[in-house]
Amino acid sequence: MSQVRSSSSAARPAHWFRGDINGLRVLAIGPVVAFHAGFPGFSGGFIGVDVFFVISGFLITTNLVREVTATSRVNVAQFWAKRVRRLLPASVLMILVTLPLALWILSPLQWSTLGRDAGSALLYISNFVFAQQATDYFAVDLGDPSPYLHMWSLGVEEQFYVLWPLLIIAAAAFARRRGVSIQRILLVAFSVTIVLSFALSLYWTQTAPAAAFYLLPTRAWEFAAAGLVAMLSTKFLGAPALRATMIVVGGVVLLGTVFLLTEAAPFPGFAALLPVVATILIILGGRTREGETQVWPARLLAIAPMQWVGKLSYSWYLWHWPFIVLAGVAFETQTSWVLGTAALASLGAAVLTYYLVENPIRFNPALTQSLRRTFIAAGAATLVGLLAVGGAIVQGNNAGERYAVFQDVRLDRPAPECDRETTMVLDIALCEMGAVDSPVTVVLVGDSHAGQWKDALAEAAKQEDIRLVVRWLTACAAIGADTVSTRGTFTEGCPSFVEETRAIIQEIEPDAVLISQAEAYDGRIVEPDGGELDLPAQLDLWRSSYDETLTLFKQWSPRVGIIQDNPRVDYDPSTCLVEPGATAESCASPRDEALDATAVLQEVAREAMAGHEIDAFFTTNDVLCDEYCKVMDGDIPVYRDYNHLTRSWTMTQVPELRKMLVELVG
Repeated sequence: MSQVRSSSSAARPAHWFRGDINGLRVLAIGPVVAFHAGFPGFSGGFIGVDVFFVISGFLITTNLVREVTATSRVNVAQFWAKRVRRLLPASVLMILVTLPLALWILSPLQWSTLGRDAGSALLYISNFVFAQQATDYFAVDLGDPSPYLHMWSLGVEEQFYVLWPLLIIAAAAFARRRGVSIQRILLVAFSVTIVLSFALSLYWTQTAPAAAFYLLPTRAWEFAAAGLVAMLSTKFLGAPALRATMIVVGGVVLLGTVFLLTEAAPFPGFAALLPVVATILIILGGRTREGETQVWPARLLAIAPMQWVGKLSYSWYLWHWPFIVLAGVAFETQTSWVLGTAALASLGAAVLTYYLVENPIRFNPALTQSLRRTFIAAGAATLVGLLAVGGAIVQGNNAGERYAVFQDVRLDRPAPECDRETTMVLDIALCEMGAVDSPVTVVLVGDSHAGQWKDALAEAAKQEDIRLVVRWLTACAAIGADTVSTRGTFTEGCPSFVEETRAIIQEIEPDAVLISQAEAYDGRIVEPDGGELDLPAQLDLWRSSYDETLTLFKQWSPRVGIIQDNPRVDYDPSTCLVEPGATAESCASPRDEALDATAVLQEVAREAMAGHEIDAFFTTNDVLCDEYCKVMDGDIPVYRDYNHLTRSWTMTQVPELRKMLVELVG
């Protein structure tokens, strides 16, 4: 970070500028971009944000402590003005350029949310919005995205910039009254912040993970830890060999965390110690005494290419996520080469922003020489942005009124509650639906494509005096074959869930078992250890797993039924239906295309079923499809996304489900 002078030499960095820290920013922005673009191997790339937090904590504390030590005061207005000139111009530009592009590319159903997110980004409160919405940072669907999700971290940083100088001012005032060293008071204040914030982080990571991830109180310890490092005297540098080792070890830990940490790890929690400690080691190892040359790893971080990317890191961070999100929607894909190309294109936008907007405004003499002009310009830019945001929200509300039937279609799913959850089998509470006291029991097993039928089957079971026990887990095939998501990750807890389900069926010996699961896993079927399989091997594994499952279920239950997976489309029907001039007919999918995604595994399933007696078989293929597969059934939306059926539509199938259940239980 550079000091800013109000003279014509304003753009020159102060003598304590550290090129190694500027280069360290590359190890922050690179992994973040790679993670968001879905590049294989960067599963922990999100920790780049923590590296930025530590860098900010170190540089800001260094600035403020030097000022308060030299002058016994902190010019808060000047400090905030520097932050405004540094950060606001580029972020406002990104927000206002992204907004109309997103309005053009995204569905009108998303406009209100888009406006809310843009407004919160302008005011640097995105982290509060996403925490309140309990947004899962790791489960963002690029088909229903927020191009401003990444602004949560800048909200955390801005809140730190507001509060940190006030803490230092309070510490200085306390030190003067008590006649003690300001450094001693700050050491205590920073240490207390670390202890309290880290303890809260550990607690909230388990009990309120969204709040733990997005809010400053659980991240403050990262800034404070860096602040402690900034307080250390150069008397305690250590030998050059030790400092070089610290940087190497820090780099290895940092990159190891990027490559080995997964989205399944609770975060921040204890896991956040890895990037924070690693970054601190790198910063410590780069320190020198007056006139001393930095050790070789620090000089490596300071080479010209690292400096260039480091300078661009803020603008690149701003632009990379909107490019990735909007490219994913525009091209209707999440493939790494498309998202990676978008990420690289965003670097071009970052270059233009840095040289044409960020630096010229940051060091503009008219602003650097006047706090008043700085804050007026910032207020005016923010006001313009908020007016644009207001227009987006109004347009979104109007669209919501016009397309009310589609506004909440993604929420049109069975409720998680069960009719009864008091029956314990093998210490597991059963989800019981329908006629819960009936002597006739059917167990429904599968993934989310079983879950989508839960309420409709419950109503059918109730009318036929059948007790329905429901066991389903998203992206967890009922037949136990191991699968991964489109990002290559396993569903957490799936193997144990399948084993527990089988143990329950064996224990209660139901009158029938009903299997319902997605049948578009081909290409994502893997070995138990995650090893890749070619397509023929995948199909062999699916076939053998299906056959084994049917054999086991027939041993434990006299009758087995199948709900065949429904047709799926390769677009969001609701988004299609709200486009200008769209109709239910124009958004319908050709039958061959809608059945193609499930055709391979359904053929394999038929081969597996051929060796077993299947007592009931239910399919929606002919109900939904003639020449075309419909996305509207009268005034009822059929799909809540591209492959899951709405609860409203499944409830229309209760009469047919009743017939299927009667056939199933015999």
